[in-house]
Amino acid sequence: MSLPRILRLLAWFLLAGLVACGTYEDKRIRELLHEKGFGSRADGDATRENYVGGLDQVQFLLPPEVLLVPGLERLAELQVVQPINLDGTIHVPFVGPVYVLGKTEAELAALVRSQLRAAGLVADIDLEARIVVSQKFFFAVGEAKIPGRHLLTTDITLWDAMLYNVQWTPLANLGRIYLIRPDAEHPLVVDVNFREMLTTGLTTANIQLREHDLIYVPPTFLGMLARLLQRLLEPVGLAVRTVIGVAQAQSAYEVLSGDRDAVYFRF
Repeated sequence: MSLPRILRLLAWFLLAGLVACGTYEDKRIRELLHEKGFGSRADGDATRENYVGGLDQVQFLLPPEVLLVPGLERLAELQVVQPINLDGTIHVPFVGPVYVLGKTEAELAALVRSQLRAAGLVADIDLEARIVVSQKFFFAVGEAKIPGRHLLTTDITLWDAMLYNVQWTPLANLGRIYLIRPDAEHPLVVDVNFREMLTTGLTTANIQLREHDLIYVPPTFLGMLARLLQRLLEPVGLAVRTVIGVAQAQSAYEVLSGDRDAVYFRF
């Protein structure tokens, strides 16, 4: 077999291996992607009907006479507030782990009642579920004075969030506030003139926030220039601070080792 033919075969095998690796990696990535929603396992509209999220805590209410039945004393464990486990479950006495992510209070109570019936403990029980700690969040980025994650409270609107939670820096462009509702299939972006809302009182765009909403506060044109200049000068400032820090450390070492006399200033 000639040398050019051998080289061509080696190149073909190498190319086939690269294509196979790329296909395998692409397949693994596609398995991680989702087609709708935000991507979390728990899904729902907490502002209309609250549901169990990963950071929530739940509690159950039982009639006192149920706990007096011999053999059912352990059901008192349901009255203790318990957080959601990492795998999305809670512990139900006599049953074990029960997956509850995404369940509303009514659905959660029905689920636990059915689990207790299936365990053969009681035919039926007057049990109520409560989400006693509900932690749902929205987010803020850009020229927000307080960026990051904010707790979603009852009936909070864009007006409330901007004036109380998020606020803004002097570089913010209040004429174009973006309210982004993330979704894997149909994301929604609303351009809001918040300055007009403040100056005229027109609350047409005072949208009620939902869980996972993102408020993006863009900079003005001059703000963009200021941020660009800040990024350009940041490495220089870091280098200067590093050099000064090294010089100060070396000077302190020389003073402590006796190579340089200490100088004291008195006022």
